[in-house]
Amino acid sequence: MVFLLGPDGLDALPVISQHLLSDFYPEPPLGRSYPQLKLKCKNLVMEEWDKAAPDPARYPFQPSLKPHPFMGLDKYTAGRLHQMRSGKSYLRAHPSWDSDAPTTCPSCFSAPETFEQAILRCSAKESARTRHLQGVLDIGPDAPVWSSAALLDALVRFIKSTATALPPGMFSHPSSSIGSISSRSSNVVSFGYFLSSQES
Repeated sequence: MVFLLGPDGLDALPVISQHLLSDFYPEPPLGRSYPQLKLKCKNLVMEEWDKAAPDPARYPFQPSLKPHPFMGLDKYTAGRLHQMRSGKSYLRAHPSWDSDAPTTCPSCFSAPETFEQAILRCSAKESARTRHLQGVLDIGPDAPVWSSAALLDALVRFIKSTATALPPGMFSHPSSSIGSISSRSSNVVSFGYFLSSQES
């Protein structure tokens, strides 16, 4: 507003002409709280996102405006989890760099090496699964592993100890190249902090 001194005192005039006001969105309805308006905006963003760039049929995980909790892990481990979840990793059954490469699991040679097979089904990794993956029974979109710091740490320890989804020929021995116990512990601490910050 601007004020002009007239014969009857100060007169208030709008800064924006009235004929332009119709181009603006109306005021929020009374009784709508800030959290409600924020949620509405997020829903609109997600709707537009789904229309503009829908997820491929092979990707079962729902998009989110919040970072995935496992992004609190070290960059390399978080990247490998993203790749495996999206079906674009170094697992042999994932369509990636070499479409002519065999898809059979190189550890057990009994089934295509998918994300689920490599983590939950591969018979050659049974001892590592017993040692590290107690409590991890599912890796689907709604599985507890994606929201539990303890279960996610178990999954990370299993992936590192078995060298799952590493580029072929990248290492000579898993324990010397994939990460030490101390680095895993620091990852757990950072993930726990990250998860708690997402819930607040």
